Amino acid sequence: AQSIGIKLSRIWVIVWFVAGITALVAGVIWGSKLGVQFSLTTVALRALPVIILGGLTSVPGAIIGGLIIGVGEKLSEVYLGPYVGGGIEIWFAYMLALVFLLFRPQGLFGEKIIDRV
Repeated sequence: AQSIGIKLSRIWVIVWFVAGITALVAGVIWGSKLGVQFSLTTVALRALPVIILGGLTSVPGAIIGGLIIGVGEKLSEVYLGPYVGGGIEIWFAYMLALVFLLFRPQGLFGEKIIDRV
């Protein structure tokens, strides 16, 4: 596009606008067909530790992070649950994400971004 004189910033605006409108229409159709439930917020909140674990810039990292969180929740529920009184699968993912934020803030496969001031 740049080689024929079209500004790249304008193309990005158009592309993101079309993507947003497409997502809006798909969401409205899906919501009107299946209904919207307030329990969907729990799904979104459960995705947050997965994204933190895998890295914000990596889709394969998010997939691996989801597998680690899922297996970790079930293993902790079986092996650590009796010692802490149960319910560990609810907060295990957030504790694991906190540990990752402390020691590896970019996630498993995320890029380490350093901005010089």
